[in-house]
Amino acid sequence: MAQKRTSSPLPVILILVALLAGLAATNPDAARLKDAMRSQKDLTLKAASLLPVKRENYILFSKLTLQYGIGEKVCWGAAYTVFICP
Repeated sequence: MAQKRTSSPLPVILILVALLAGLAATNPDAARLKDAMRSQKDLTLKAASLLPVKRENYILFSKLTLQYGIGEKVCWGAAYTVFICP
């Protein structure tokens, strides 16, 4: 009778840990937000350098708040990319 071979969950756990560590290490910063907005033509170079950006760093992603005059724009990013910026 053949024995059933059970696979160890260790490789899956190691891959998840590496993925989470990679996300945590590559959260975008304020400069990356300004670069993304400049590339989308939402912001000129001069305006981007003057506006304050507040960054809240969560482990797997960042919340970036661009504050201007009477309002603010909230953007979300992870893995060195600003991916939600309405």
